[in-house]
Amino acid sequence: IFITSAAGSSKWLQGNPGLLTAKCFDEALHIQLHDTRDENQSHKFHAYGLVRTVTGKVDDWYINKHAELDFVLGVDSLSHHKLKKGAMCCSPSTISFHYVEAGESLVFWDVLKHSRESPSMSESELKDLMMKTWPRDREGLGGYAHGLPSPLSLDWIGLIQVVKKISDGVGSAMC
Repeated sequence: IFITSAAGSSKWLQGNPGLLTAKCFDEALHIQLHDTRDENQSHKFHAYGLVRTVTGKVDDWYINKHAELDFVLGVDSLSHHKLKKGAMCCSPSTISFHYVEAGESLVFWDVLKHSRESPSMSESELKDLMMKTWPRDREGLGGYAHGLPSPLSLDWIGLIQVVKKISDGVGSAMC
């Protein structure tokens, strides 16, 4: 089966090829989509970078898309596919963060490796490392990312917990 046109879909859907592909898999090819969250309903794939994902400061379209997932993936009686904030946003088996520019990506990878290689590193030391190395300007962060929170923000609790949680899955080999 070749699907040659998305003309019957909304303009918004036509502008989002990943979602359009998912719709085609379901409606035209009858391929069931799979819920990729873990057993705690924490996500493994993230549309935004670390800070936006942990703080929950994501765009409305992303929140609204999750509100429709009961219809796509089946009813989730626990959380109805709503996004989680803080440490519960991200699975220890996190696979990827999207909308992350090279500067942030490289520093994030280094922070994860450092956390894994130094398991006795205190939360304060990890926070200091992030504050010293994380990009601060648009060039390093890109257009979608948010910078780190202020030093006294409670958002640091979730950020540190997520970094420690997902750093266990970071290997020494580069992909």
